[in-house]
Amino acid sequence: MATQGGESIMMGQWRVVLRQAEEAARGGRYEEAYALAVRPEAADHYQAVQFRARSGLELIARSSRRAAGDDLAGAIEDLRLAERFGAPPDALAAARHGLADRVALEIRGDLEVGEPARTLERIDSLARDKIHGPSLRRPREIAAAWAAALAEARRGEFGPALASLDRAERLAGDEPTVREAVAASRRDLETRRQAAAPLVEALYAALASGDWPKILAAAEAVAAHVPDHPAARDARARAWQRIAAVGPSSGSRWARRRAAPTPTLVDAAPTAEPRPGPAGPVAPAPEDGPGGRFLLWADAVGGYLVCLGDRVVLGRAGADSAADVPLMGDLSRDHAVLIRSGEGYAIEPRRDVFVNGRRVAGPTLLRDGDVIRLGPSVELEFHQPSPFSASARLAVVSRHRLPMAVDGVLLMADTCIIGPVAQAHVPAPSLREAVVLYRQGGSLWCRAPGEFEVDGRAKVARAPLAPTSRVRGPDFSFSLEPLETPSA
Repeated sequence: MATQGGESIMMGQWRVVLRQAEEAARGGRYEEAYALAVRPEAADHYQAVQFRARSGLELIARSSRRAAGDDLAGAIEDLRLAERFGAPPDALAAARHGLADRVALEIRGDLEVGEPARTLERIDSLARDKIHGPSLRRPREIAAAWAAALAEARRGEFGPALASLDRAERLAGDEPTVREAVAASRRDLETRRQAAAPLVEALYAALASGDWPKILAAAEAVAAHVPDHPAARDARARAWQRIAAVGPSSGSRWARRRAAPTPTLVDAAPTAEPRPGPAGPVAPAPEDGPGGRFLLWADAVGGYLVCLGDRVVLGRAGADSAADVPLMGDLSRDHAVLIRSGEGYAIEPRRDVFVNGRRVAGPTLLRDGDVIRLGPSVELEFHQPSPFSASARLAVVSRHRLPMAVDGVLLMADTCIIGPVAQAHVPAPSLREAVVLYRQGGSLWCRAPGEFEVDGRAKVARAPLAPTSRVRGPDFSFSLEPLETPSA
């Protein structure tokens, strides 16, 4: 009898589990209900199978109500869960098509304000959740053609760009507001093409002359209208190599820099570049921290923490901080890492990190203007002002600050431009011409027009800097201050 009683208890256990699942579903806790309904003691019973089918249909109905209330994320989540419950495929397909129709009106609004990239991103994100249909097909085709046109125009391929816009305009034939937005984009491309044509001719003429300052100016003029123009990018990189006295060699300069040990601030004067004037002693660098750090104080401009390494740790300030960029906020000691690779940057989260409001779970590429949030409230704005330089700048846009009274953080690769030009890493409108800090071998050098002083010694055109150098020119002055290694 004891055995029979035990078997009876086990046989009745599924009823208890199913009743708990039904109560969870009545309370709207469908995740909990699903977990109970698929437990081994209940999963195969007819009543449990019926319960799962019924719950799937209830979730489809709730998804429609959520969509009507503009809760798109909730509606999509309900359809995901309905599929797990085993809702009928035809009912799921109808619900997804209905949701696509509802979202299509909102997505057309992105096209009407000239946002094809955002349109593509949203439609592709919906497709990953199986939300698709005829109502989204044409907006996607319009956005794809339009985005292709913009990408082609950035490379200076205006003929193919205008052809792509023709296709986008034809696809938007019965939607006048979208057609007008495409037409406005066409007018902008036509204006850029007319403005860029003489600048490109001037660039090729400058290249033929071999005058590197002239080539640099011509390349920057082209890049202002055509940011990804291949000839301008190549000319800009070559011009900076020559002007900043970085000697040519085979292979990528970024690859050479990554393959070699990261230079300290200054260790020895380079021998490859002739000195135009008395250089003076070049002092050895102190322990600068991971990858090297120092402070740059520019009179009438501001102060900056300069990080030289390819990996820069962002974290909490304090005596025990291991961060290259210590921030006075609710963060961990090593909250995130900025990684420079080639000419771009990625952020690698160690704790909670958000880019433009979206949580990131792994290494994420950064673009100029991206806002990085660390933890609940520390916000930084990322800028890479020159498409031809791998250096970048971080500005603290929340109320938080670094322990030192600086205006921002410079992530210095090979060059750091201080001046009035749009590509400057340190904006200085009062300067007549740009001043460039650059890395050569294991040393930090300064290039400035004409004569200037380094630690009281006269220099011409360029000079090596020591860890505590003071540099003064006709309309600029700045000083360097070394930093100790952060605590490990």
